[in-house]
Amino acid sequence: MNKHSVCKALKLIVILLCAAGVGFFALWRFPNRGLTAALLDSQGRVLGRASWTAEQIAGEEGLFAIPLRFDAFEKAGGSFAAAASTLRVSGVFKSISAKEFDFNAISRMIGGAESCEWKWTPKCVEVKGLAILFIMINVFEERLSDTARNNHSFVFEVKKFFSQLRRYKNYMVYSARADLNAEVANSYLNRLWWLLEPFFNMMVYVVIFGRVMGNSVQNYATFVFSALLMWNYFSKILNFSVKLVRNSRDIVTKVYVPKFVLLLSNMFLNFFKLIFSMSVLIVMLAVFRVHVGFNVVWILPAYALMILLSFGAGMVLLHYGVFIDDLAYAIGILLNMLMFLSGVFYNVMTTLPEPLNVLMMTVNPVALFIDVMRNALLLNRAADLPLLGLWLFVSLLLCYAGVHIVYKNENSYVKII
Repeated sequence: MNKHSVCKALKLIVILLCAAGVGFFALWRFPNRGLTAALLDSQGRVLGRASWTAEQIAGEEGLFAIPLRFDAFEKAGGSFAAAASTLRVSGVFKSISAKEFDFNAISRMIGGAESCEWKWTPKCVEVKGLAILFIMINVFEERLSDTARNNHSFVFEVKKFFSQLRRYKNYMVYSARADLNAEVANSYLNRLWWLLEPFFNMMVYVVIFGRVMGNSVQNYATFVFSALLMWNYFSKILNFSVKLVRNSRDIVTKVYVPKFVLLLSNMFLNFFKLIFSMSVLIVMLAVFRVHVGFNVVWILPAYALMILLSFGAGMVLLHYGVFIDDLAYAIGILLNMLMFLSGVFYNVMTTLPEPLNVLMMTVNPVALFIDVMRNALLLNRAADLPLLGLWLFVSLLLCYAGVHIVYKNENSYVKII
């Protein structure tokens, strides 16, 4: 058995272990864990907490009922009925919300009674993977190969990517700056349009959706505007990437420029416009007197992951947009659907029924990033680290897949366009 056969056998073993691990965690019945419920006011401040141990949680077929009494909470002062806004349930990590209830909704069930009972389905997300080991085997196999520089191998492409990133960084900045100036060259309002566009979009959405959601969401205008800034950046990058090669025909056919450089130039352009538009958000936070706490730092990883995912998805769409003419129309339709599924106008966890809300927050990264950003900015809450870690890995994998596909096929783009 030669060295390449050994590597293939190791890869097969890793794949089988991954499949066995997924099956194990899907079928194994984990014991119940303790829960903590916290009553919060409209500013996210904790009014009181109540805890239940695993022994106190009676379950049958994955469902259990917990008696909820006002006197079970340790009061921090004042009346719960007057100040309470949200009931948040958490598991091991109190900073990570497992489920949220609108207190106005559950108070109608309580009425004048001292207690009520509510149903809760325990969920446990275990992320077990051997992807790192799989990549290490690929790297080891590449090191053994005598033709590593000619077979689009992992290490070679990663080195090539960062080498070209350093070489073309000045070009990306210059191109983004030139495009920014060209956008407003012949307009009367100049860069003011970068503020007016998201602001007036927010006004329209607040007027339309405000009657439905405005009464249950504090500072609804800020709630919508903060999400629109993130969503607009993501959607613009994906819409641009599909038509990037065809729209850059003059550059692609005359001189070699790494295709990811063209995408990053547009990402720099839109990121500058995003920063410029955030000045309106800062003013809105001051006008509506939104308390901003230390957990606002979680905005940074939310935006970083959103940018990373945009680049990875954009590179994949960049490639297939060359060969599929109708892909731009399909992406436009899918993005419109995704906008309404990502909680731009509503809170996914409190508005959608269970288990759709949990599923949407798990499989829809845009909904997760928007939720993390808004919780940090408006409610001073920490992020859901396990889910962020999962989508960090998926985003990195998508980035490598996109760069690999483009490197492998970029020489054929000129023939197609």
